[in-house]
Amino acid sequence: MIKKDNTHIINDRKSPGIRPAFNRFQRIDMLVRSFVPMLFSIFVILFLSIPFDIPGRNELLPAIIVSSVYFWSIYRPKSMPAIGVFFLGLLIDLLNFTPPGIVILILLIIYGIGVTQRFRLVKYNFLLIWLIFSLAATGVFLLQWVLISAFSLRIVPYYSFLFEIIFSIGIYPLLSVLFTWAHQTIANPAKV
Repeated sequence: MIKKDNTHIINDRKSPGIRPAFNRFQRIDMLVRSFVPMLFSIFVILFLSIPFDIPGRNELLPAIIVSSVYFWSIYRPKSMPAIGVFFLGLLIDLLNFTPPGIVILILLIIYGIGVTQRFRLVKYNFLLIWLIFSLAATGVFLLQWVLISAFSLRIVPYYSFLFEIIFSIGIYPLLSVLFTWAHQTIANPAKV
């Protein structure tokens, strides 16, 4: 239904009211806000790929990135597109000298779970979302262990993969709080 006014024409079916046009700085601000999840992930990858003496650094990186991909693929998939997830996995593979494609595969599996089930998952409470993440993370890290063992032609010790599973499950609630805050503030393009 279209309403006519002396000065405005408003289309009620699309959106009520008139929205102002954004200036150049507001459009740049919207663009930067929409890239916050990807920029955070790239920063974590680059920071944890620096050879510091951080204990468990190699296990910490996949746990944080898997948590980030899962959260943002549910709550803002436009800010974490599949091509971006692919390049995050590629960056991890290149910087950490892992067998090519394994991290890409596990990140795309997590992304696929988040994106395809997002309309169901947003209705659930946090504990159920965390449980589903726990099952998905366990599955992809076990898959990673199997694939790395297959590439190595020997059974690789499972301790680091077990640590990745435990760490990703344990860190998800903390990262979820941070990501929820970012989702509502600095990473929200609608806040412009």
